[in-house]
Parts: sequence; C-alpha cells; structure tokens
Amino acid sequence: MTRLLPLLACVVSASACASSPPPAPPVTAAGPAVAPATALDALEQRLSTAHSFRFHARLATSGRIESHFDGTVVAGADRRMRFALQGAFGGKDVDALFTCDGSRMRGGHRGQTFDLDAAPGLREGIAVGFVRMGLTHDVARLAAGKTPDDIDGSARSHLEVVGAAHMAGEPVRGAATEQWTWLLYVDHQKTADETLWLDARSGLPLKRRVVVHFPEGDMDVGEEYDDFVVDGPVDAETFRIEP
Repeated sequence: MTRLLPLLACVVSASACASSPPPAPPVTAAGPAVAPATALDALEQRLSTAHSFRFHARLATSGRIESHFDGTVVAGADRRMRFALQGAFGGKDVDALFTCDGSRMRGGHRGQTFDLDAAPGLREGIAVGFVRMGLTHDVARLAAGKTPDDIDGSARSHLEVVGAAHMAGEPVRGAATEQWTWLLYVDHQKTADETLWLDARSGLPLKRRVVVHFPEGDMDVGEEYDDFVVDGPVDAETFRIEP
C-alpha cells in the first residue's frame, strides 16, 4: 500500500457474500472445461476492447477522509482518454483532469501537472482499475498531480478480485440490478470490502459502495454512474491537447 496516495488507499474490495462456491468445471475427454467468465470479467473485457465508452460519475468518501467529485470519463480508440471531474478534498476545491490524445497524456490539478508520452497499458489499466476497485483512486491521484495508477500493463497483477459472488440486487434509479461483492487484494494485501450493482439488462455499472480499511479507521466510498454508453459516437475534439 505504500505506492498509494493517502486518499487513495481507495483501492476497494468487498466482502464476499455468503453463497456457496461455484462448482468445479466438468472434466471432458480433452481435460477440464473452462469455467465461464463472470459478469465482472465480461465488463473488464468489454471496456478494455470497446471502440469507445463514456459515463458520468459522482464520487464521495467519508469517515477517515472526506471528499467529493463530479464529472465525466470518456475513452476513445488508440489510448485516447479524458477525465474531467471537479470537487473537494479535505475542504479544498480540486480538479481531476486528464487527457490522452493517443500519443501524449497531460493532466493533474492546477500547479501539480504532468505531460508525458502515452502509457502503453492506459486503456487496460483504466478499465481493470475501474471494474476492480472503482474510480475514486485514480481521480484522487489526478487531483494530486499524478497519473492514473497501473497504466503500464500491470493492473491485473496488482489488483486481485477474491471471492466474487452475486445475487439479485435492489433497483437503482428504476433499473433491475445484479449485485456483486468481492474482496480486493492490492499487491497481495486485503484492502477493503466492495459492492457493485450492475444493470441487469446492459451489464453496465450503476452504483458502488466500498469500505476501505486503514489502521487508523475505515473510509466509506460511494460511487454513482449514469449515462453509461459503450461504442457510441465520440467527438475527436474531446481528446485534443493544446500545444
């Protein structure tokens, strides 16, 4: 956890619900059959490979750390990406800004900024980090003038989902949901308890609740997502970086 910023141990995990483990895959003449991917795996793959996706997010933390952010995330082809969120952290107004035009990436907060070559694992890092731990961690890094985490292709090895289980969830903004819970391990250390509600029809996220555990006390995280569109049209100007 030493690589995470203070706000950010906002790497979320979640308690597995008390359901029985899935049965072992059947053995065939060719060997064990491959177990079907979960909805979380499918969502990671979908966001990692989609031509584009975009959504609006509202984020808030309470308990050990108080913060809130509101804004949008847009992804395009060829590592194009944009975060534009505003909010407050520790009583101070902050922005979390990031733009990648496919070859360069620029972002941060006011006097704390970066301008670098585009990271090779940017889309995968954002997609895997978002599904497994939520958006708050990367937004807080940007607000502190740092790049999103694990965009060098290492996200899947750093972030582990353990004990994922699901059940029918409560309706969210009128939509039927599937509720997922799991434990997230960061660098092989249990970090937090997480619950994610997916739209039962589209499989896209609607809401997340997290409890992150620190020695000094817990931090509660809430994330809400709406206007989530995958493979919709995206204006190329969204990813333009001024010279």
